Amino acid sequence: MPIICLEGTSAVGKTTTCRMFAEKYDAYVVEETHFLFNRPTNMQGAQLVDWYLDCQIKRWHIALEKSKEHPYVLLDGDVFKLWYDWVYGLDDKQFEYESNYFRKKLVSGELAFPHAYVLLWSEEPELRKRKEADKTRGRGSFEKHLKLVEPQIKFFTALNEVVPNYVGIHKAVTVEENVLYTKKHVGNSPGVMREVSLALFDFMVEYLRKTQP
Repeated sequence: MPIICLEGTSAVGKTTTCRMFAEKYDAYVVEETHFLFNRPTNMQGAQLVDWYLDCQIKRWHIALEKSKEHPYVLLDGDVFKLWYDWVYGLDDKQFEYESNYFRKKLVSGELAFPHAYVLLWSEEPELRKRKEADKTRGRGSFEKHLKLVEPQIKFFTALNEVVPNYVGIHKAVTVEENVLYTKKHVGNSPGVMREVSLALFDFMVEYLRKTQP
């Protein structure tokens, strides 16, 4: 069954959309890393990077297993977070390390691209308004994550150059509309065949190497 990845910056409604979609269509939601796994307090540097990368593989394996039981699985956040590091200026050595890690997992079949991406976005004033209205979450990195909006649109639009209509880019107005858009996009997305996945990944890495966020 389709595995769909929802992305978007803080307060855009990504997690709420996942939950409503799950309730309506009997989907399973694979939560973000910090909700699923306890971050080790005694790890730093390279060990912590390896732990984080391993968590993304575990998230993907959860998605695969749950796709056998549910008509849809939603990834609340991308397993390929190279674009996040691109936005915030990860050093070249670590970027190469992480991209090589993901590529090896693709080759071995331990990781794959989701059937479709949906990127939710909204303007900064609206995001600030939603943050203030939501008293259930602190959103300590909210100001930092505001910088993601335009680069995310730029990056995910580029993926559609390789696989047309693979990523649905939707301005988030209401959660109900987000859910309907996601359902429709999943039906229209061509998905990514295994023989295309490495080409898509290599395009992604090269794009991030050469393009300014």
